[in-house]
Order: sequence, then C-alpha cells, then structure tokens
Amino acid sequence: MEEVRLLMKLYYFKAEHGNFGDDLNPWLWGKLLPGFFDEDDREIFVGIGTLLNHRLPQEPVKHVFGSGYGYGQPPDVRERFVIHAVRGFETARVLGIDRSRVITDAAVLLRTVPFRRATSTEFRFGFIPHQQSSRYFGWETLCAELGYHYICAEWDVEKVLFELSRCDVVICEAMHGAIAADTLRIPWVPVTCYSYISEFKWRDWLSTLSLPYDPVRITSIYDIERSFSTADRFRNSLKRSLKSAGVWSSDWTLPPRKRSREEEIRRALTELQSAARVEPLLSSDSILEGHVERYEELVRRLRQPGRVDSNRIVFN
Repeated sequence: MEEVRLLMKLYYFKAEHGNFGDDLNPWLWGKLLPGFFDEDDREIFVGIGTLLNHRLPQEPVKHVFGSGYGYGQPPDVRERFVIHAVRGFETARVLGIDRSRVITDAAVLLRTVPFRRATSTEFRFGFIPHQQSSRYFGWETLCAELGYHYICAEWDVEKVLFELSRCDVVICEAMHGAIAADTLRIPWVPVTCYSYISEFKWRDWLSTLSLPYDPVRITSIYDIERSFSTADRFRNSLKRSLKSAGVWSSDWTLPPRKRSREEEIRRALTELQSAARVEPLLSSDSILEGHVERYEELVRRLRQPGRVDSNRIVFN
C-alpha cells in the first residue's frame, strides 16, 4: 500500500456577513493543520458547526471532526463517513453512533493556538448575541445603557476573541461565544432572545461538560430597517399595505417586522440586566483539559502519513 499524506477540502458554512462560529474553521484549522487542505472535494473535512444533516454532499468521503447535528434530516453515516469525533451525546444518539466518538465542540482547540488577548479585563460584563440577532436589533444601544461590552459575532475571529478576553463575565446568546468563553476560562451566562435559538444544539454541547442549559429569556425585539435605504423602507411600507389589503402573492418576500414598541425594548433591557445577576457557568478544568487532550491526539494522527487502500484512508 502506498504511503501518502492525507489532503482534503475544508467544509463549513460561510455566512454572508461573517459568523464567528463558522469562521473559526479556516482560522483554527489553518493553524493546527497547515498545508492539510486543498480544493479536491473527493474527501472533505467537516469541522466546527451544526453541519451533520441531509445537506452534506453525498459523494465525498466525509471526515467528521467535532461537528454536530441540529437542523434538517440526519445523514446516514454508515457509508462514506469517517467519524473522528462529534460535538455531543445528543448528536451521537440521533446519528446512531457509539458514545465513544463524542468529545465536545472542536472549538475547544482554541486552547492550543496563540492569539492576542487582553492583559487585564476592562468590563464586568460582555454581551454577544447570535449573529442573526445582531441584524434584528441594534443591541449595542442597550449594552451602552447597561454598561455592557457589546461583541458582534460578525466580527473577525481574532477581534471576537480579544473582545471576549476584556470581560469578566460574558452573557451569550451565540453558542460559540459561550464555547470560546468557556475555553478561555471566562464565566458565561446563556440567554435566548429569539425563537430560532436551538436548545438541541446547546444541550448537545453542554452534555459533554456536565452543565445545564437554563437560559435567561429575553423579549424578542426588532429594528431591522435601521440600516435600510429610504427606497427599501418605502418598499417595505408598500408591502405591508398590500398585505393588509389582501393583495399578496406567495412568491413575494415578506417585509420585516416594524420597530418594536418602546415598552418591549425596555422589557428586553430589564431582562438583559437581570442576566447579570445569574450565577455564571464554567466547566471544570479537568473535563476541559481531557477534551483538549483527546482532540490533540486526533490532530496528531491526522498530521501523520496514512495508507491508501482501495481509495479509503487507514490511519496508523
């Protein structure tokens, strides 16, 4: 059998405006596995994210390295899958794979790479909403009123990590904000502001840390049009009028919600303030280090040459 070094294509979700959790993939794997990836998609590396569903391409051999299930239909992993590790016990249950393949979210490998950190904390509390939530409302205005440090999941990876490191405690709607905070040993508080936040994903990850998921519920608030042009606002106003009059087509894009009422915004502010009074979470050092060590061993094995046998990779 021929000795080769395995190469594959990095597979991850690319958000239009950037998203911290997804964008960790090229940043982190580029540091840990330099020269490991190419554009040949006959084999793909399925890393950080909720990627294990029916949308995965069928033909390539798929190397799963810390991903989780959470959306759509679960894939059949009996063929053309190499399961190195998955994100949590819920993912293993849904996919029908052995619990020994569970480690935790692969972003825990942040502990093994260098990046810029603050020399001391400057803020008692930070707040990182889900990437989509940051588009629904200008949460930075509420943070300014509360004295919280606002962190946007659309910022580049190193900026997010640095801004997290400036906080004593981070209030997190963005799950990978919480994962990064926990990995950096920053206590964190889970919150949920909108109905699309996946409880399954959070419980899947937290199942590997023996931590509960009991988020502070915050009123959903909207001001999506704040950055729209005058023409776009007029178009949305016209759409609302037509819809109210019963003149509507299912082919048309629904207009976004108007700005929330002031009392709703004040309620959300009070609830966000209450999150600061909740006992923050932090996984145990021993559990975290155990997960890091297991992933480091898997990375070490990937770096070693393998053997090609009938177009399948067999690790030494």
